[in-house]
Amino acid sequence: MKNEVLSVLRPRPVSHPKLSLYLLHHAGGSHTVFKPWLSLLPGDWDVRFVVAPGRSKGTAHPVVRDISVLSDAFADLLGREQGEPYALFGHSMGGLVAFDTALVLQAQRDRPPEWVGVSGHPGPFHSITRCRPPLHTLSPDDLRTELAALDGLPPRVLQDPWLWDRVEPLVRADLEAAETWSPTRHGTVLERPLSAFCGERDPVAVREDAANWSGHSTSFLGVRSFPGGHFYFQDNPAPLVHSIVADVRTARYHVGASLFP
Repeated sequence: MKNEVLSVLRPRPVSHPKLSLYLLHHAGGSHTVFKPWLSLLPGDWDVRFVVAPGRSKGTAHPVVRDISVLSDAFADLLGREQGEPYALFGHSMGGLVAFDTALVLQAQRDRPPEWVGVSGHPGPFHSITRCRPPLHTLSPDDLRTELAALDGLPPRVLQDPWLWDRVEPLVRADLEAAETWSPTRHGTVLERPLSAFCGERDPVAVREDAANWSGHSTSFLGVRSFPGGHFYFQDNPAPLVHSIVADVRTARYHVGASLFP
Protein backbone atom coordinates (compact mmCIF):
# COMPACT_ATOMS: atom_id res chain seq x y z
CA MET A 1 0.00 0.00 0.00
CA LYS A 2 1.64 3.25 -1.12
CA ASN A 3 1.21 6.91 -1.81
CA GLU A 4 3.88 9.37 -2.94
CA VAL A 5 5.41 9.74 0.50
CA LEU A 6 4.70 6.70 2.64
CA SER A 7 4.56 2.93 2.29
CA VAL A 8 2.47 0.60 4.44
CA LEU A 9 3.56 -3.03 4.73
CA ARG A 10 1.21 -5.84 5.75
CA PRO A 11 3.43 -8.66 7.06
CA ARG A 12 0.49 -10.95 7.89
CA PRO A 13 -2.65 -9.89 5.98
CA VAL A 14 -5.93 -10.81 7.66
CA SER A 15 -9.22 -11.13 5.81
CA HIS A 16 -12.01 -9.23 7.54
CA PRO A 17 -9.90 -8.23 10.55
CA LYS A 18 -11.44 -7.01 13.80
CA LEU A 19 -8.97 -4.15 13.76
CA SER A 20 -6.11 -2.76 11.69
CA LEU A 21 -3.22 -1.56 13.86
CA TYR A 22 -0.81 0.88 12.20
CA LEU A 23 2.64 1.07 13.79
CA LEU A 24 4.89 4.10 13.22
CA HIS A 25 8.61 3.95 13.98
CA HIS A 26 11.05 6.36 15.66
CA ALA A 27 13.37 8.97 14.11
CA GLY A 28 16.17 7.31 12.16
CA GLY A 29 14.52 3.93 12.55
CA SER A 30 12.43 1.60 10.47
CA HIS A 31 9.48 -0.74 10.71
CA THR A 32 11.75 -3.67 11.64
CA VAL A 33 11.61 -2.60 15.30
CA PHE A 34 8.01 -3.88 15.35
CA LYS A 35 8.57 -7.30 13.76
CA PRO A 36 8.81 -9.13 17.13
CA TRP A 37 5.32 -7.84 17.96
CA LEU A 38 3.59 -9.95 15.31
CA SER A 39 3.39 -13.10 17.42
CA LEU A 40 2.13 -11.11 20.42
CA LEU A 41 -0.79 -9.27 18.83
CA PRO A 42 -4.25 -10.82 18.36
CA GLY A 43 -4.44 -13.05 15.32
CA ASP A 44 -7.56 -11.30 14.03
CA TRP A 45 -5.81 -7.92 13.89
CA ASP A 46 -4.24 -6.81 10.61
CA VAL A 47 -0.86 -5.36 11.63
CA ARG A 48 0.45 -2.64 9.33
CA PHE A 49 3.94 -1.13 9.38
CA VAL A 50 4.12 2.50 8.26
CA VAL A 51 7.45 3.14 6.53
CA ALA A 52 8.67 6.74 6.48
CA PRO A 53 10.40 8.02 3.31
CA GLY A 54 14.09 7.48 2.71
CA ARG A 55 14.17 3.89 4.01
CA SER A 56 15.44 1.10 1.80
CA LYS A 57 12.07 -0.63 1.74
CA GLY A 58 10.04 2.55 1.62
CA THR A 59 9.13 4.72 -1.30
CA ALA A 60 11.56 6.50 -3.58
CA HIS A 61 10.49 9.79 -2.00
CA PRO A 62 13.38 11.63 -0.33
CA VAL A 63 13.51 12.18 3.41
CA VAL A 64 11.03 14.68 4.84
CA ARG A 65 11.82 17.43 7.35
CA ASP A 66 8.23 18.37 8.19
CA ILE A 67 5.81 16.28 10.26
CA SER A 68 2.85 17.85 8.48
CA VAL A 69 4.00 16.38 5.15
CA LEU A 70 4.04 12.91 6.71
CA SER A 71 0.73 13.29 8.55
CA ASP A 72 -1.07 14.75 5.53
CA ALA A 73 0.14 11.85 3.40
CA PHE A 74 -0.87 9.33 6.05
CA ALA A 75 -4.29 10.94 6.52
CA ASP A 76 -4.84 10.78 2.76
CA LEU A 77 -3.93 7.11 2.77
CA LEU A 78 -6.24 6.33 5.68
CA GLY A 79 -9.05 8.37 4.16
CA ARG A 80 -9.00 6.10 1.12
CA GLU A 81 -9.26 2.96 3.26
CA GLN A 82 -12.74 1.61 3.96
CA GLY A 83 -14.07 -1.03 6.28
CA GLU A 84 -12.71 -2.22 9.59
CA PRO A 85 -11.87 -0.03 12.58
CA TYR A 86 -8.24 0.96 12.98
CA ALA A 87 -5.85 2.26 15.63
CA LEU A 88 -2.52 4.08 15.54
CA PHE A 89 0.59 3.59 17.67
CA GLY A 90 3.84 5.50 17.22
CA HIS A 91 7.12 5.62 19.09
CA SER A 92 8.97 8.95 19.48
CA MET A 93 8.72 10.70 16.07
CA GLY A 94 6.16 8.08 15.06
CA GLY A 95 3.95 9.15 17.96
CA LEU A 96 3.91 12.72 16.67
CA VAL A 97 2.95 11.55 13.18
CA ALA A 98 0.17 9.35 14.61
CA PHE A 99 -1.24 12.18 16.75
CA ASP A 100 -1.00 14.82 14.02
CA THR A 101 -2.59 12.47 11.49
CA ALA A 102 -5.52 11.90 13.83
CA LEU A 103 -5.89 15.69 14.18
CA VAL A 104 -5.92 16.05 10.38
CA LEU A 105 -8.65 13.42 10.04
CA GLN A 106 -10.62 15.06 12.84
CA ALA A 107 -10.43 18.47 11.14
CA GLN A 108 -11.53 16.92 7.85
CA ARG A 109 -14.37 15.04 9.59
CA ASP A 110 -12.98 11.89 8.04
CA ARG A 111 -13.08 8.39 9.51
CA PRO A 112 -11.00 8.66 12.72
CA PRO A 113 -8.94 6.00 14.53
CA GLU A 114 -10.51 4.13 17.43
CA TRP A 115 -7.43 4.86 19.55
CA VAL A 116 -4.04 6.55 19.38
CA GLY A 117 -0.96 5.49 21.35
CA VAL A 118 2.08 7.76 21.71
CA SER A 119 5.36 6.50 23.13
CA GLY A 120 8.70 8.02 24.11
CA HIS A 121 7.80 11.69 23.74
CA PRO A 122 7.08 14.42 26.34
CA GLY A 123 4.07 15.75 24.47
CA PRO A 124 3.13 18.69 22.26
CA PHE A 125 5.02 21.92 22.97
CA HIS A 126 7.70 20.02 24.92
CA SER A 127 11.19 19.45 23.54
CA ILE A 128 12.94 16.09 23.65
CA THR A 129 16.15 17.97 24.45
CA ARG A 130 14.61 20.34 27.02
CA CYS A 131 16.97 23.36 27.29
CA ARG A 132 19.72 22.07 25.01
CA PRO A 133 20.10 23.09 21.35
CA PRO A 134 17.97 21.12 18.89
CA LEU A 135 19.65 17.87 17.94
CA HIS A 136 19.27 18.41 14.20
CA THR A 137 21.48 21.52 14.39
CA LEU A 138 24.48 19.80 16.02
CA SER A 139 27.72 18.78 14.35
CA PRO A 140 28.02 15.08 13.42
CA ASP A 141 30.22 14.24 16.42
CA ASP A 142 28.07 16.21 18.86
CA LEU A 143 24.91 14.66 17.45
CA ARG A 144 26.23 11.16 17.98
CA THR A 145 27.33 12.03 21.53
CA GLU A 146 23.94 13.50 22.39
CA LEU A 147 22.05 10.57 20.90
CA ALA A 148 24.16 8.19 22.96
CA ALA A 149 23.41 10.18 26.13
CA LEU A 150 19.70 10.33 25.32
CA ASP A 151 19.49 6.64 24.41
CA GLY A 152 18.15 7.99 21.14
CA LEU A 153 19.35 5.18 18.88
CA PRO A 154 20.46 1.61 19.47
CA PRO A 155 24.16 1.57 20.55
CA ARG A 156 25.25 -0.59 17.61
CA VAL A 157 24.15 2.14 15.17
CA LEU A 158 26.09 4.83 17.00
CA GLN A 159 29.22 2.75 17.54
CA ASP A 160 29.61 1.36 14.03
CA PRO A 161 31.13 4.03 11.70
CA TRP A 162 29.75 2.32 8.61
CA LEU A 163 26.20 2.26 10.00
CA TRP A 164 26.44 5.79 11.39
CA ASP A 165 27.57 7.30 8.07
CA ARG A 166 24.51 5.84 6.38
CA VAL A 167 22.03 6.61 9.13
CA GLU A 168 23.11 10.15 10.06
CA PRO A 169 21.40 12.04 7.17
CA LEU A 170 18.18 10.15 7.82
CA VAL A 171 18.36 10.72 11.58
CA ARG A 172 19.06 14.41 11.14
CA ALA A 173 16.09 14.89 8.79
CA ASP A 174 13.74 12.96 11.08
CA LEU A 175 14.91 14.92 14.11
CA GLU A 176 14.34 18.20 12.33
CA ALA A 177 10.78 17.11 11.54
CA ALA A 178 10.13 16.12 15.15
CA GLU A 179 11.84 19.12 16.74
CA THR A 180 10.10 21.72 14.57
CA TRP A 181 6.59 20.25 14.83
CA SER A 182 3.72 22.14 16.46
CA PRO A 183 0.14 20.80 16.56
CA THR A 184 -1.55 24.15 16.06
CA ARG A 185 -2.80 23.97 12.48
CA HIS A 186 -5.73 21.67 13.36
CA GLY A 187 -6.11 22.40 17.07
CA THR A 188 -4.38 20.56 19.90
CA VAL A 189 -7.06 18.28 21.38
CA LEU A 190 -7.99 14.92 19.90
CA GLU A 191 -11.57 13.78 20.43
CA ARG A 192 -10.53 10.13 20.57
CA PRO A 193 -9.04 7.90 23.28
CA LEU A 194 -5.31 8.36 23.69
CA SER A 195 -2.68 6.57 25.81
CA ALA A 196 0.90 7.59 26.53
CA PHE A 197 3.77 5.13 27.03
CA CYS A 198 7.29 5.61 28.36
CA GLY A 199 10.34 3.98 29.90
CA GLU A 200 11.05 4.58 33.59
CA ARG A 201 14.59 5.72 32.77
CA ASP A 202 13.94 7.40 29.44
CA PRO A 203 15.90 10.70 29.37
CA VAL A 204 13.47 11.91 26.71
CA ALA A 205 10.18 11.27 28.52
CA VAL A 206 9.57 9.65 31.90
CA ARG A 207 6.10 9.35 33.45
CA GLU A 208 5.88 13.00 34.51
CA ASP A 209 6.78 14.13 30.99
CA ALA A 210 4.45 11.69 29.23
CA ALA A 211 1.60 12.99 31.41
CA ASN A 212 1.70 16.17 29.31
CA TRP A 213 -0.35 14.24 26.76
CA SER A 214 -3.32 14.21 29.15
CA GLY A 215 -4.40 17.66 28.01
CA HIS A 216 -4.50 16.68 24.36
CA SER A 217 -7.33 14.15 24.36
CA THR A 218 -10.91 14.29 25.58
CA SER A 219 -10.54 10.62 26.56
CA PHE A 220 -7.04 10.25 27.97
CA LEU A 221 -6.56 6.67 29.19
CA GLY A 222 -3.40 7.34 31.19
CA VAL A 223 0.37 6.92 31.18
CA ARG A 224 1.79 3.38 30.98
CA SER A 225 5.35 3.21 32.29
CA PHE A 226 7.75 0.30 31.85
CA PRO A 227 11.27 -0.56 33.04
CA GLY A 228 13.98 0.67 30.69
CA GLY A 229 15.11 3.67 28.68
CA HIS A 230 13.97 5.20 25.41
CA PHE A 231 13.77 1.78 23.75
CA TYR A 232 12.21 0.15 26.79
CA PHE A 233 10.34 -2.40 24.67
CA GLN A 234 13.21 -3.61 22.50
CA ASP A 235 14.42 -6.52 24.64
CA ASN A 236 10.97 -7.63 25.75
CA PRO A 237 8.04 -6.10 23.86
CA ALA A 238 5.38 -8.29 25.52
CA PRO A 239 4.43 -5.93 28.41
CA LEU A 240 3.96 -2.99 26.05
CA VAL A 241 2.08 -5.00 23.44
CA HIS A 242 -0.27 -6.43 26.06
CA SER A 243 -0.92 -2.91 27.36
CA ILE A 244 -1.68 -1.68 23.84
CA VAL A 245 -4.19 -4.49 23.32
CA ALA A 246 -5.85 -3.73 26.67
CA ASP A 247 -6.13 -0.01 25.90
CA VAL A 248 -7.59 -0.62 22.44
CA ARG A 249 -10.22 -2.82 24.05
CA THR A 250 -10.95 -0.14 26.63
CA ALA A 251 -11.23 2.47 23.89
CA ARG A 252 -14.31 0.80 22.41
CA TYR A 253 -16.31 1.95 25.41
CA HIS A 254 -15.23 5.54 24.81
CA VAL A 255 -16.08 5.67 21.12
CA GLY A 256 -19.08 3.35 21.14
CA ALA A 257 -17.46 0.93 18.70
CA SER A 258 -17.69 -2.83 18.94
CA LEU A 259 -14.24 -4.03 17.97
CA PHE A 260 -14.80 -7.48 19.37
CA PRO A 261 -17.70 -9.90 19.44
